[in-house]
Amino acid sequence: MPNLEKSKIAISNFMTLNIKSVQSDTSVKDASKIMYENHVPSLLVEEDGKIIGIVTYTDIALSLAIYANDPTSQIRAIMSTPVISVTSDSSILNAVELMLEKKIHKLPVIDDGDVQGIISATDLMSLLSVLNEEQFYDVFSIHLSK
Repeated sequence: MPNLEKSKIAISNFMTLNIKSVQSDTSVKDASKIMYENHVPSLLVEEDGKIIGIVTYTDIALSLAIYANDPTSQIRAIMSTPVISVTSDSSILNAVELMLEKKIHKLPVIDDGDVQGIISATDLMSLLSVLNEEQFYDVFSIHLSK
């Protein structure tokens, strides 16, 4: 069972604050340009003021290269939905477990409908890199037994 002290580390201490979003009718090409110009690997997708999806460089690459989608198609056609998210007071351990369970690499951090940031696998790796072997085992013991 994971150590409770480690599970109290809040996501807000490690999340990325530079979050960009686009409207669901934005073209794949325009979304790609926004990501490139802002140096962000993902965008949240909004519709009627609500976050309805997330799109990553991988989604765009697969859409264009594998599925031969038109770059002018709307981002809603390739976004991942529903959005799996956490709150800023969620623990790092919860985020790790959720990412492993859902096989995802990014979790928007949303409090009461307001986006606070995003926590990525890269953000979590910066924390995990300072854990010793026993602490690392505590975090992943549930998944190692599967």
